[in-house]
Amino acid sequence: MGIHFREVSHEYASYQVGDYQAINKITLSIEDENEFICLVGHTGSGKSTLAQHMNALIFPTEGEVEINGKIITKKRDKKTNYNLLRKHVGLVFQFPEYQLFEETVEKDIMFGPLNFKISFEEAKAKAVEAIHLVGLNESYLKRNPFNLSGGEKKRVSIAGILAMDPDILVLDEPTSGLDPFGKRQLMELFKNIQKETKKTIVIITHDMDLVYEFANRVIVLNDGDLVYDGNEEDLFKKEELTKWALGLPETIKVLRRLKDQFHLDINPYQKTVDQAYEELKKVMTK
Repeated sequence: MGIHFREVSHEYASYQVGDYQAINKITLSIEDENEFICLVGHTGSGKSTLAQHMNALIFPTEGEVEINGKIITKKRDKKTNYNLLRKHVGLVFQFPEYQLFEETVEKDIMFGPLNFKISFEEAKAKAVEAIHLVGLNESYLKRNPFNLSGGEKKRVSIAGILAMDPDILVLDEPTSGLDPFGKRQLMELFKNIQKETKKTIVIITHDMDLVYEFANRVIVLNDGDLVYDGNEEDLFKKEELTKWALGLPETIKVLRRLKDQFHLDINPYQKTVDQAYEELKKVMTK
């Protein structure tokens, strides 16, 4: 059934600086099967606010959000089990330590499934399945999550959400703080999870190189407005990129510079360094 935003706005009240409109009349749909979406925009554009609406952590000031067939408006419905709704959309925060609190990795991963009345044995099995999905082995299950590296903590926090078997997985800046190799490794992990589970993955990021290489759909917010919703190929041909405070991927920047400076007959829209190399090699061997 997915997530459907219909004219959704959200305003934060502040006694110091006045009310602040975070998102403005957003209308979009995210299906719950096999999409790989990147949500981008400059700092303060409304990305995290939009993400929190995706699993009913906050409620719209105006408009409505439909999650798995349930309509959510600014008025809280006392008959609605919002925790059950949140099972359909898993949200992983930017800082994994916010979601880790148990004495072992296994207990941390099992916590969510047990809260949804799954048997202890089934929750243990889900912990094993989830730890493998995030590229770690079973030995991690007995370890203290607070003794893990930053990258390992990210994976464990993702495993905890995957164990609840959401239809849609939303990740807020999952690659922040990682080196380029670590970022790419984590994005490849998300792509593999998508392929294996057919779940929809939504990633909030500022990294245009990762967006260009991995996304098949990009949603752009600018000052709370939805300004683009389409494929990654067309996005980076838009003249409005500078206006939206978005940069170009490095491969496009370098190939454009070479094309202009040396009048090369090349296609600058290459997603990876290897593809850029092959494009240049075709020209050099002519």
